[in-house]
Amino acid sequence: MLKRIISILCLILMVQVSGYAVKSHKSAPKTHKTTKPSKSKSTSKKISKKHFKKTKQKQHEILDKRPAMTLEDVKPEENVWGIDVSHYQSNIDWDVLGEQKPNFMFIKASEGANNQDSNYAQNYTEARKRGILVGSYHFFSYKANGKDQAQNFLTVAQHMDGDLLPVLDAEFTRKMPKKDLVIKELADFVNTVYEKLGHYPIVYCNNHFFNLYLKDILQDKCKLWIVDYKNKPEGEWSFWQTTNKFKIEGIRGFVDLNMFNGQMEHLTNYLYKKKMD
Repeated sequence: MLKRIISILCLILMVQVSGYAVKSHKSAPKTHKTTKPSKSKSTSKKISKKHFKKTKQKQHEILDKRPAMTLEDVKPEENVWGIDVSHYQSNIDWDVLGEQKPNFMFIKASEGANNQDSNYAQNYTEARKRGILVGSYHFFSYKANGKDQAQNFLTVAQHMDGDLLPVLDAEFTRKMPKKDLVIKELADFVNTVYEKLGHYPIVYCNNHFFNLYLKDILQDKCKLWIVDYKNKPEGEWSFWQTTNKFKIEGIRGFVDLNMFNGQMEHLTNYLYKKKMD
């Protein structure tokens, strides 16, 4: 009898242990089927990054990887040179900067339909005070129409006799609108400025942007300010932004360096004259 009871208890114990083992096996992670990342997602990410990098290379508006440039590289006695500034170059020491004798300076006045550069008035006044040729520029946005942006620019930008012609800064963004729309809005900006000032603006862009959007509509109306950090531009150009890593006394950090395609006396062809009514 005692043997039978012991046998029954052992049987019950074996059943419980077996059930626990099965339960534990089901709840344990299945290490033998390791999930691998989806090849399609990984490939998609690589293509996306590669495409974006390729687009940036086409724009030629990537950071200049060359060593910083100084006045020694510019050779002021041989070249007509200048810089462009905005509120990003804060706390400019104008007395020190003036001693470096830049031939010209483009100053940001506005952006989009509503934004105006907070340092524009001061930068414009200080540059003129030191006898530097000054031009005002507008940074184009694809979130507003060209006419409204031109009105914003014309409201804030100073245009005095002897200033450089106004400038339209047109660049790529990561998501560009349709080509026809970009062309229309840029044309509206250019024509609105001309109607008000009697001068077409200089256009800042890179060669790829010019060929894609502007070549057919400018028809030699606008002078070109080309940005290219690798090579000297080909074709017709008036100004060339050679680097965004120019170091000059009076400005902390780096600033853009621009070269004029001609002698100092030729800059008179790029000066604003008040429209006669």
